[in-house]
Amino acid sequence: MKIQKTVLAQKLNKIKGVVPKKTTMPVLQGILVRDGYLIANNMEMTVKAKIEGTEGESFIIPERAFDLINTLPDGEMEISVAAGNIITIKADKIKNKYQMLDPAQFPATASQDEGGELRIKAEMLLESMKRVSYAVPAQSSNMVMTAMCLQASGGQLNFAGLDGHVLAWDKINYNGEFELLIPKNTVDKMKSLGLSGEVQIRYNKTGAVFITEDFEIYTRLIEGEYYKYQTLFKELPLHTVVSRIALLDAMTRAKMCTEERCPVRFELDGGYLSLSLKDKATDYHEMIELQEDIAEALTIGFDARLVLETLKAFDCENLGLSFGGSKMPMIVEAEDSDFKTIVLPVAI
Repeated sequence: MKIQKTVLAQKLNKIKGVVPKKTTMPVLQGILVRDGYLIANNMEMTVKAKIEGTEGESFIIPERAFDLINTLPDGEMEISVAAGNIITIKADKIKNKYQMLDPAQFPATASQDEGGELRIKAEMLLESMKRVSYAVPAQSSNMVMTAMCLQASGGQLNFAGLDGHVLAWDKINYNGEFELLIPKNTVDKMKSLGLSGEVQIRYNKTGAVFITEDFEIYTRLIEGEYYKYQTLFKELPLHTVVSRIALLDAMTRAKMCTEERCPVRFELDGGYLSLSLKDKATDYHEMIELQEDIAEALTIGFDARLVLETLKAFDCENLGLSFGGSKMPMIVEAEDSDFKTIVLPVAI
C-alpha cells in the first residue's frame, strides 16, 4: 500500500500506547492494519483508528517499526508484504524489512451487539471524564475503585471517581438507567485521542464500545457495584466562596517549598483563609481573602497533593467551599456546573 507518512504516523502515535510491553501473545506487540483501520489490542482494551488507503490490507506493523515510521521524511511511503510474513517499508531512499507475525493470529474484537446504547457529544463526555478521572487511582486492592463510574439514573448521567481520600462527581441531563464501571486506562486513553463529534456508546454486562467517526474504543468493564457516592454530599453548616486561581497559586507556592508529604493547614476566620505548610526545611504561610465570610472560625488539615489535584480539576473562576468541622470532609463545588468533590481531612 502507499500512504502519506504524516497520516500514518499521526494515527500510529494516537494508539501505540495501547500496545502491551509484556504479553503472552507476541502478536499483540504490534499494530494490525486491516480493512481501513489501525488496531491495537492489550486484551483489556482495543482501539481502532480509521485510516484511508488501507482498505483490503491485512498485516501487522511491528513495534520496532514505530520509531522508524516517525522519523521517515514527509511524503509518500510504501508498505508491502511478501511471502513468509516479511514486511517492507520504503520511503525516498530508505528501505527496511521486518519479520512480522501472522495477522490471522491477532485476536478478534469483541462485539457489543446485544445490550444498551446511548449517544452523547464527545465534548460533553470528555469534559466530565477529565474532571473526575483524577480521583480514580491507577491501582487499588479494590478493583471497583480503579474504575470511573458512568451511571444513568433519575434523569441524570453521572460521572464519579474515588480513591478513599477524594471523591469527584459530575453530571449532565440524560434519561436512562444503567451503570458502567470503566477502567482508568480506558478513560485515560479516551482523553488522549481527541474524540470529536458524536459518540455512540454500546454496552452489555461485560464490555462497552465508544464509537466516533474516527475511532472505536472497546473495553472490558469492571465487575461489581459502585459506592453510593451521592449520599456523601450533604449540606454542611459552614460555607464560603474563594477565587480558584488565588487558592491554586497559593497551594502551588506552598507545595514548591517542601519535598516532603506533609499536610497543609487551613485556618478560616471571617473573611480570610490562612494556609500554612511546615516541615523540617520550610515554614510557609499565605493569607487569601474569601469572597464570603465564614460563619465560624475553623482549623483543618488536608493532604497538600490532593488539594492541588482537586483545584486543577476545576476550570471555573470561583469555588464554593463547605465544611462540617475539623474532622469532617471538605466539599468543593464549581460555580458554573454540577461538578463537585469531597476531600477528606488529615491530622495536623
